[in-house]
Amino acid sequence: MKFKLAPLSACIVLSLALAGCNSDDVVTDQGGVSLTQYTDVLDRTGNPQFLRDYDQYSNLKYNAFVDNGAWHGHLLPSDENGYGAVGGIMQVTQEYAHYISDQTFDKLVLTDLDSGEIIDLSAADAKVYSTPDALVQELTTPSLKVSLTLRFATNRTSLLETKLADLSGKNRTFRAEWQGELLTHAISTRPTETVDTYYPNYGRKMEKTDLGLTVSTNEMKGNWAIRNDADAAFVIARSVETQTELNDLAYTETAQVTLNGDQETRIFTTFSHLHNAEEVAAESAKIKDILNKPDSYMKAAEQRWKAYLGKGLTNTDATTEQARVGVKAMMTLNGNWRSAAGEVEHDTVTPSVTARWFSGNLTWPWDTWKQAYAMAHFNPDVAMENIRTVFQYQVQEDDPIRPQDKGYLLDVVTYTAPESRGGAGSENWNERNTKPSLAAWAVMEIYHALRNEFNRPADAQAWIDEMYPKLVAYHDWWLTNRDHNGNGIPEYGAAVDPAHNTDDGRMYVEVVTAEDLTAKFGTDAEFIKAVDSEAKYKVIGVNNYNRVLNEVTYSDLHVGAQEAAGWESGMDNAARFGFIYDDQLKAYADSAHDGDLTLARKDWQVRFGENRDAKTDALLGFSMLQESVDQASYMYSDNFYLADMAERVSAGVDGKDRADEFRTGADKIKTYINTCMFDEATGFYYDIRMVDQDGNDTTYLKDGVQCAGKPLVERGRGPEGWGPLFNGAATQELADKVIATMTNPDEFATSDAFSGLGISLPTASQTNPAYGKDIYWRGRVWLDQFYFGVKAMEDYGYGTEAVQMAHQLFENAEGMTADGAIRENYNPETGAVQGASNFSWSAAHLYMLYRDFF
Repeated sequence: MKFKLAPLSACIVLSLALAGCNSDDVVTDQGGVSLTQYTDVLDRTGNPQFLRDYDQYSNLKYNAFVDNGAWHGHLLPSDENGYGAVGGIMQVTQEYAHYISDQTFDKLVLTDLDSGEIIDLSAADAKVYSTPDALVQELTTPSLKVSLTLRFATNRTSLLETKLADLSGKNRTFRAEWQGELLTHAISTRPTETVDTYYPNYGRKMEKTDLGLTVSTNEMKGNWAIRNDADAAFVIARSVETQTELNDLAYTETAQVTLNGDQETRIFTTFSHLHNAEEVAAESAKIKDILNKPDSYMKAAEQRWKAYLGKGLTNTDATTEQARVGVKAMMTLNGNWRSAAGEVEHDTVTPSVTARWFSGNLTWPWDTWKQAYAMAHFNPDVAMENIRTVFQYQVQEDDPIRPQDKGYLLDVVTYTAPESRGGAGSENWNERNTKPSLAAWAVMEIYHALRNEFNRPADAQAWIDEMYPKLVAYHDWWLTNRDHNGNGIPEYGAAVDPAHNTDDGRMYVEVVTAEDLTAKFGTDAEFIKAVDSEAKYKVIGVNNYNRVLNEVTYSDLHVGAQEAAGWESGMDNAARFGFIYDDQLKAYADSAHDGDLTLARKDWQVRFGENRDAKTDALLGFSMLQESVDQASYMYSDNFYLADMAERVSAGVDGKDRADEFRTGADKIKTYINTCMFDEATGFYYDIRMVDQDGNDTTYLKDGVQCAGKPLVERGRGPEGWGPLFNGAATQELADKVIATMTNPDEFATSDAFSGLGISLPTASQTNPAYGKDIYWRGRVWLDQFYFGVKAMEDYGYGTEAVQMAHQLFENAEGMTADGAIRENYNPETGAVQGASNFSWSAAHLYMLYRDFF
C-alpha cells in the first residue's frame, strides 16, 4: 500500500552560472528531480546574538547549513540588515557547536568609485533562499545585481561565489569592502555576560596570515560547551587581493573590482574550520586549488546533491509535502555527518549538530544502526563509515581496561579518547554500557542497497566480509557478559566501571535515609553527607543492595547500574526499568495497594546480578534481573541476519560455519518470547522479572519452556511490547492482540484520543502509571518506536491503520511539513516538538516512512 496521492512534479531545470558565460547554461538533473524544486525545506535563516544562543532544550536556535562532513556551517540572513553577508557562522569544536558571528559577518559593502554611491543592499529586491546543496541570495538594486551562492567544497571548507552584474550598461569600478565582527556575548541565559568575562581564558584573536584572515583562540577544554586546541583556526581566503584592517575582533577587507558593461564579475571566498596545525597545512593546498578552479568545486557539490536526490527520492506516489519531508530528512542526516577528525578515524553521523550534547563527532551505536539503515539508500559510503566508527573501538581480548569485554561496543566515542585510553581526555566518552543489537539489521540493509540500488556487488561483498566477524563478536559478548541465567536471552545491564562498582569489583548504590546504615551494614555502608534530617550513604555489595530494598525505608536511591542499564536499552528512563515520579508512585500505591507505598515501591524496584567468568570468577559486569522483550526480539533478528550473512560471506571468513547455530538460536528465542513474555490477561508482551518483589527466584515451566519469570505487567505497557512484531518473532494470534492495544485510543492511539491533534504510539501507554505527555521515555513519541510500531502493524496485516497513523504523524507533528527542524521527540497529545533539533534517528525513520514503508 502506498500513500494515495499525486506523483512528484516532472523534472525542473536548474540554472547554473558558469565562468566566462554572458548567460546561464541550463543544467538538467538526470535523477528526475531538481534541487530548486526543494527550496526552503528547512528554515536556514537566523541572526545569533550569543556564542551559545540556545532554545529551551539547549539547542542552537538556528539551523545552519552544514554539508560534506564539514565542521562549520552558515545561516541565511533573517532580515535585510544581513543582505550581502554570510553570517551566522557556526563552529563545531570537537564535542560542541557554537556560533561565532551574527548575520552581518563578512558583509559586502560596495561603493561606486566614480559617483561615490554606496550600493544599499539592504534596500535591494531580494530573493533569499536555500536549496539542499546551497544558500542563495539574489539582491537586485536599480543599477546592480549581486548574487551570492554558498556550497561546501571539501570536508573543511565552504565556498562562496559573489557575482556582480551591472544593470546600467556602463563600465564601473567599485571598492568592495567585507566587514565583520565576532560575537561579544556568551550565552542567551545570561544575556549581559560577555565572552571575555564568561570565558576569560578563551583568548580570541584575528590576524592576517599567508593563508588569509585567521581567527584563533587559546586551548579550551573542560567547560562542557567549547572545546578546541590552541592551534585550531578559522580561515577566510579570497580570490582577490585585499587590504586588511583589524580592530580587536572586527575587521575590514578591501579590494577594487571592475565591471565591464554587461559582463559579470565573480569573486570567490572560502571559509575553513580547521582543528589543528596539521589540518591547516593539509587544507592550505586545497584552498588554493579551490580558488584557482572554483567552478569545478561548485559543480561537484551540486552534482553530489543531485545524486543523493536521484537515488533517494524513489516514492513517486508521495505528495509534495511528504517528498519535502523526505528531502528534509536527507538534509538532516547529511548535515549531521562529520568527517574523520581527532582520534575518530572514519567519517560518522552524530545525533544532532545543533543539540548541545549530541554534536562534534560523538557517535552512539543505537543511533548509528538507524542512521546507516536510512542513508544506505542515498549515501551508502557515509553509512558504512558511520558503522566503522562504532566498531573502531570494539573491545579486543587484549584491551588494557576491560579485557573481560571482548566484542563489546562502547556507548559513546568522541573526537578525543579519555586519558585512560591514552587520549587527551573527553567530556562525553562513555564505556558504562552498550546499546541494543540491531547492528546486523543495518549492515545487511547497506549490503542489499549496494548490490541492488548502486550496482556495486564487489563493494557489497567486501562490506559483509569486513563486518561479519565483528558482528559475531558483538553477538557473542551479549551471551557471555549479559546472560545472567545462561538461557540465551540476554539482559540489559552495566559494565564494570567506577560509576557502578568499587575498585575491588563490588557494586554500590547511594541511599538517602533517616536510618543509621553504618550501624546496619558496618564498613559496607559509607557515610557521604547529611541531607536535611537524613543522610546519604554509599552501600557496597549486591547482597547489601538487596537488603536495602527489603529492609530500609529510604527517600532517595541512586543505582548507577540501573542508570546504565536504561541507557543500554536506548530507552533511558522507561517505566519498565523502575523509573516513576513520586506523585505517580503514590497514585499507583493508592490504586494497586490501598495506599501502601512500601508495597508499591517493591513493584518498581529493580535488582541486579553479578555476571562472572565461569573459570576465573572475574567480574564481567552486571545484569538487571529482568529479561527485556525488545532485547530478546533484537537478538532474534540478530540471529536471523547473522545466519543469512554467514551463508553470503566469502570462504575463509571467521565464523562462516555458524549459520545453523544462529538459526537454532532464533527459533529458540521466538518460542521463548511467545511462551514466556506474553501476558494473556492483558494481551501484550512485557519484560520478565527474574526475581520477585522480595528477590526470590521466579523460574517456572510453561508449555515445556523454562521461563525465567512472569511478565512484568505492574509497570505498564510501552513500545517494547511491539518489539516482537517489528522483528518478526510474534505469532499472528498474539500480534492481533497487541495491535488491538496499539490502536486503542485509551492506550497508544493518542492521535484519535485527542481529536486528531496528537501523534500515536507514545513511549508509554496512557494507562501506564508512569505516563506523562512531556516525559522523556514515558510518554513522548520517539520516531524510531513509532516506525517500529507502524511497520509491525503493516507486516501483520494492519496496513490501513498504519497508514492512518503515519498520515497523522506527518500532519500533526509541529513543523513537519513546514520548514521546522526534525526533532528528537514529540508531544503525543498535541504534536508539539520536544528535545534535540535536527535529530538524526528521527530523520532516518521519517525517510524510511517516505521512501518505502507502505
